[in-house]
Amino acid sequence: MSSQNADGIDAAYKDLKNLLPDLQRWVTTISNEQDTRLKMIDPIFIRVLGWDPSAIATEEYTGEGFVDYKFSIDDRARMVVEAKQDGTDLGIAKRTPGKPYKLDGPVLRQKPLPLDGIIQAIRYCGAKNAELACVTNGREWIIFRGSRLGDGRDTLNGMAFIFPTLESVEKNFTLFFDLIGRSRVEKYIFRAYFQEAEGQIIRAKSFSRTLWAINGYRLIERSPLSQDIDRVMTTFFRRISGDDDPEMLAKCFVTTKESQLADERLIRITDELATRVRDLDTNEATALTQVIKRIHETQRNEFVLLVGTKGAGKSTFMDRFFRYVLPKEVQDVCIVARLDVGNSHGDTETVVQWLDRCLLDELEQTLFGEGGPTYEELQGMYFDEYTRWIRGPHKFLYETNKTEFKEIFGTHIDNRREQHPEDYIRRMIRHIVFSRRKVPCLVFDNTDHFSIRFQEKVFQYARSIYESEMCLVLIPITDKTSWQLSQQGALQSFDNEAFFLPTPQPRIVVERRISFLEDILKNERREKGKGYFFGKGIQLSLDDLQGFVTCLQHVFLETGSVSSWIGNLANNDIRRCLHLSREIVASPYLRVVDLLKAFIAKSGYQISEFDIKRAIIRKGYNIYPTGQNEFVQNVFALNTEVESTPLLCLRILRLLRDAKHHEAGGLEDYVIIEQTLDYLQALNIDRRATLLCLDAMLKTGLCYSYDPTIQDIHKVDKIQISTSGHQHLLWGSWDDTYIGSMLKVTPIVNETVYNSIHSLETQDKDIRWRLELIIFMQYLLDEDNTFIIDIDHPAYLGQLKLKQAIKKKIRKLQTDKEEKSNI
Repeated sequence: MSSQNADGIDAAYKDLKNLLPDLQRWVTTISNEQDTRLKMIDPIFIRVLGWDPSAIATEEYTGEGFVDYKFSIDDRARMVVEAKQDGTDLGIAKRTPGKPYKLDGPVLRQKPLPLDGIIQAIRYCGAKNAELACVTNGREWIIFRGSRLGDGRDTLNGMAFIFPTLESVEKNFTLFFDLIGRSRVEKYIFRAYFQEAEGQIIRAKSFSRTLWAINGYRLIERSPLSQDIDRVMTTFFRRISGDDDPEMLAKCFVTTKESQLADERLIRITDELATRVRDLDTNEATALTQVIKRIHETQRNEFVLLVGTKGAGKSTFMDRFFRYVLPKEVQDVCIVARLDVGNSHGDTETVVQWLDRCLLDELEQTLFGEGGPTYEELQGMYFDEYTRWIRGPHKFLYETNKTEFKEIFGTHIDNRREQHPEDYIRRMIRHIVFSRRKVPCLVFDNTDHFSIRFQEKVFQYARSIYESEMCLVLIPITDKTSWQLSQQGALQSFDNEAFFLPTPQPRIVVERRISFLEDILKNERREKGKGYFFGKGIQLSLDDLQGFVTCLQHVFLETGSVSSWIGNLANNDIRRCLHLSREIVASPYLRVVDLLKAFIAKSGYQISEFDIKRAIIRKGYNIYPTGQNEFVQNVFALNTEVESTPLLCLRILRLLRDAKHHEAGGLEDYVIIEQTLDYLQALNIDRRATLLCLDAMLKTGLCYSYDPTIQDIHKVDKIQISTSGHQHLLWGSWDDTYIGSMLKVTPIVNETVYNSIHSLETQDKDIRWRLELIIFMQYLLDEDNTFIIDIDHPAYLGQLKLKQAIKKKIRKLQTDKEEKSNI
C-alpha cells in the first residue's frame, strides 16, 4: 500500500516518482490487456492514488458486458475504469496535458478509439450508478463524468481531462490526483474541475468571513457576590446522585407512580429473599438441605431490570432505594455490591475478566474490609475443599503437621482466588447467604454505556451468577437498550422482573432542589460559622440566600418556557439539565445579583426571556463561544468542510421531525441513513455534505442513533430527531436571539452581504439588530437557492414549509422595523 496518509498529495507524488522507473521497465514486457492492468494500471491506483484493493472490483457483470474496474467508497460505486491494452493508441498523444476537451468534440470522437471506450464506460457508469469514469491504457488517461446524476444534460456534452503520457501525469500531478485520487474522490473534488471546465459559475472561496472572530469570545467579568452564588449552584445543581450529601439524595429525588411501584415491588422481592435466608437460619440441617435444593431447582432468586430513558435517574433510584426506601429490618439483612461497569474499557473480549476482578474486589471490600478475609473465614468459604484435603490427598500431612497443612491450604486458596476468580466470587456469595444469613444484592450499573454485544456479555455474566446462587441481581438499562436486547434474544432466554422509570420533568427536578434549599433556610442557624451552608463552604448571609432562592423560583418556575428549553436542550438528561441550570444562573446575562439586591431592598426587578436565552446561548461570554457550548450548536455552520447550503442542518432536522410526526410513538420515526442521503440528494445536496452534517449532529445530540452506543455516522443504520434537535429547528428558523447570536459567528461567503451587515454599526440599536437579521436570513435563503432544487411533491412539503417559515420571519422583522422607524 501507499505510504501516503489519507489526504497527502505530497506523499502520493513521491510514490509516483518512485514507481515511474518500474513502469518504464515493465511496459516493455506487456503483451495483452491483463498485463497492462497488472503492471501499469493496478500499481498507479493502489500505490499512488491510495485505493485499497478491497474497494476495487473487476469484471462485474452489468447486463451488457463486464466492467473492467469498479471503484467503491462505503460500498457505493464511485468510478468505473475501462482498460485498454498498452499497445492500443487512444489518439491523444499530441494533445495538451491537463486540458479539458469536449467528449463529443473532434479530439475524442474518433473511432474506434477513444470514442468506443468512452461510450462503453458511460454505459457501465449507468449500470453501476457511478459518476466518474476513466479510459486508460496505463500510459494515456482520459477522465470524465460518466453520469450526470440527473442534471438533464447529455453526458457526451460534458468535458474530459486528458493526460497523454506518464510524464504529463507527473507534471500535472495535482490535477491528476484531485480527479481520481481516492481521498479526493471521496470528497467529490473532481466536480469543481468539471463544473469550471463546462462553464458553470463557481464562486471563488477566497472570501469567507465572520462578523466576529470565531475564537474572539471572552468571558464577561463577574462580581464577587456572583461568584459566591455560583458556589451555591455548584453545590445544589451540579450533582444528581448526592453521594456526598445523603440528605439531598433523599429529599430531591423526584418520585413518580412508576418509581413508587418499583419501590414497592423491590421491597417485596428483597423481603422474600430475606425470608428465605431467615428460614435457612432456623431450620434443621436436613431441612436446610432440602431448602437449598429447592432454591436451586426452582430458581428461587430474582433478576431485575430497571428500565428508563437516559438521565431518568436509574442509578440515583437504586442508591436512594437501598439507603432510604428499604425498611430497616430488610436493610439489615442485605449486602449490596455495586459494580460501575461504565468504568470498564468496553472491550468485549476481556469484559468477563474485568467483571471477575472488579466484582471480587468489591465483594471482598464490602464483606471483609481493607484487610480482606481472615484465614478462618477463608476456611469456611472453602470448607468442602478443606474437608476433602483432610480425608483425602493430604490426610497424613494434616495428622503429622497441621501448621504446614494450613500453610499449603492457604496458598492453594490464594492460587484459586487468582486463577479461578469466578469460583471465589460464588463462594463469597454463599458465605453471605449461609454464614451471614443475608441477601446478596449485586448491581451492574451503567452497562448501557457500551455496545449491544458488550451488554450481552454482561447480561450473560450476571445470568450465570443468578442461575447458580441465591441472590438479587439488578441491572439498570435504557428503554432503547431494553428493546434491542429483547429483539436480539439476550432478554428472551430467561425470566426477569422489569420496572420502568420515566424521566421526570426538568421543571419538577429544579423545583425540588429549590424547595430543598427553602426547607434548609427555614431551619438554618444564624450563628456565624455554623449551619448546613457553612459546612458546604458557602459564606453568603441567610438574607442573601433567601433572596437567591426567590431568584431561582423567578427564573426557572415563573419565566415563560425556561424549564422546557432546559429539558429540550439537555435531551431530558437530568444530570445535563442541572448542569445547564447552573450555567444559566452563573451567566452574567442573567444579572442574578441585581435580582437578589432587588429582593433584599423589596424593589421591583424582572428578568426577560431575552436575557435567559442569551445566558443559555452565550454562557458567560460576550458572543456565542463556538465549540464551547455543549447544549447549543450553530446550525448554520455545523460543518463547513464541504461547501453546501447553510440551511442543511435545518433541512435534515425538518426531515427527521416530519418522520417523527408522521409515525409518532413507533419505531418508524427512525429514518434510515441511506434514505436520508437519497432524499437530500434529490434536492441536489452532496451526499458527503449530508454525511458530515449528520455526523456532527449525532455527536452534538441533535439526533439519536438507533443504537445509542454508536456515535460514528458511518456505522449508524437509523437516526431519530432528539428534543435538542426540535429546539434547534424552532430557534434556527424563527428565534431572534438565537439567529442574532449565530449571525455573528457564521462564515459569510458573500462579500456584499458581509459589508451590508457590517455597515449597520452606525444605525440605531433597535433598528440595527432587525436589519441585521433581515439581511442575514435573506442571505441564508439566497445561498440555499444556489444549491437546492425545490421539489413540488408531498414528500418534500416539510422542506417547502421550512423556507416559508424563514420568509415569514423576514416579513415580520420588516414590519417590526417599519413600525419602529415610524415611532
